[in-house]
Amino acid sequence: MPLKKSITLFNRKDWFWVLLLTITLFCFFIFYNNSSFVIPGEEELTTKIDVLDEMILPGKFKPPYDFIFINVGKDLELVQDENGGDNAITDRKKLASFLKILSDSNRHQYLLCDIIFDIPSIHDSLFKQSIIGLKRAVFPRHLGDAGSTNPLFQLPVAVADYHTNTGKFNKFRLIYNDTEKTIPVTLHEQLQKVSYTNRYGTIFCDNKICLQTISPRYYIRPYQLTQSKEYPYFNLGELLLLSNDPGFYNRFLQNKFIIIGNFDTDVHDTPIGKMPGALILLNTYLNLINGRHQLTFWWFLTLFAIFFLINLYMVHGAVTPPQVTKKKGWVTNIANSLLGKLFSLAGMGIGIALVSELVFGVQCQVFSVLFFILVVNFLLSLSKKPD
Repeated sequence: MPLKKSITLFNRKDWFWVLLLTITLFCFFIFYNNSSFVIPGEEELTTKIDVLDEMILPGKFKPPYDFIFINVGKDLELVQDENGGDNAITDRKKLASFLKILSDSNRHQYLLCDIIFDIPSIHDSLFKQSIIGLKRAVFPRHLGDAGSTNPLFQLPVAVADYHTNTGKFNKFRLIYNDTEKTIPVTLHEQLQKVSYTNRYGTIFCDNKICLQTISPRYYIRPYQLTQSKEYPYFNLGELLLLSNDPGFYNRFLQNKFIIIGNFDTDVHDTPIGKMPGALILLNTYLNLINGRHQLTFWWFLTLFAIFFLINLYMVHGAVTPPQVTKKKGWVTNIANSLLGKLFSLAGMGIGIALVSELVFGVQCQVFSVLFFILVVNFLLSLSKKPD
């Protein structure tokens, strides 16, 4: 695309405006990617980029651990809350029996139990005894307007929440309120021996700058548990029936990464369909292992250079956009200019996302860039003198 004049003829004012717009765009882009806010439709583009990445660079996912998934959705008990209402909770007696098996040996790799224990049960005393000595485990707690919701028992906990403005899960925030670490971060710290810190409003993982929220790639999906049977998957009750076998522990639990959750009702809408909460937490952790949240110097430099070129041609480009109509007037001038930008926006957004994904392994969301271009182009169109 030609420029209105040669770069050698640019004065300080020309460079100043391009640089100012580039810095503004880059800050807006980082702010958007660090927020929990999503422009509607962005999640579909993110998913398509993931699919395209898998097509261009195919590679079967290799699980870093031997996983076993345990569903508590069919093992429930009915209890009354403080207001006398009936509530169906996980059968605490059955779960206590299972956790007792784990705590007696403690030779499992890790336990992710996505169950919040916020309602008392008549089996609580049994449950308290079952978790004595349990190691290498994490349980959820929730953040609410009235404060944190912690379980009734002394358990190792981390935040399991996410925020959404679309009613569908898309982004997972790694740390809340500067110090409230989430379950994926806790898993990454304990299993990979890394350290997360929050300095100057920026998250660092072993001194590497990270995005504060990520849109995880879904390495493990529900159909792989229930249909293709790629991973061991049991209901809690049926697994307990096998526990009398002398080789039960060695076969099912020893050195296993155990994920417990309600895979029947604790499900969330995602860009790829329904996803149990436990799988969202696990997949986010797998993304952290693969460094899809870490930003390198070359990522910053490449994205900044791309944004600089975008602003250079947006401000000083000489291409005449397609004409909506031959009639003249300031409204028509603006419409003509915007139409030209719209033709290239989709391709530009996909291109930026692909560079970030394929070259640096970082999935970024680009609708903020497209929105910025439209706004700036609109303002530039207003500043032009009507014919």
